[in-house]
Amino acid sequence: MSWLLREGDVLAAVEHRRKGWQGALQGAVILRGPAIVQTLTRPTTRGLDVAWCSPASLDGGGSGLRVRRITRVPARRVSPPHVGPGALVVAPGGTFERWRLHIGDRLEVK
Repeated sequence: MSWLLREGDVLAAVEHRRKGWQGALQGAVILRGPAIVQTLTRPTTRGLDVAWCSPASLDGGGSGLRVRRITRVPARRVSPPHVGPGALVVAPGGTFERWRLHIGDRLEVK
């Protein structure tokens, strides 16, 4: 099992899902490569939190992600696409507020 960390603090368990995944999201999902997030068929009314992240080096010399943009995709909507390097971090709506996630934060998956 992988964990999403910020400065050594565990934020969530990383769920490994295949393309076209459905169902309730409990932790976080990391989408690498070209991707979009949609809530058209998701069983949620809160929507999803989405963070656009770019590659970053961490203090310990490892690689991670730096948050560039944060948004919430409301129910029955589609996000702008993510293309290029980096990843999307996706979590249930309201999660980033609880995590106090901000632009510029560096994330690590272990």
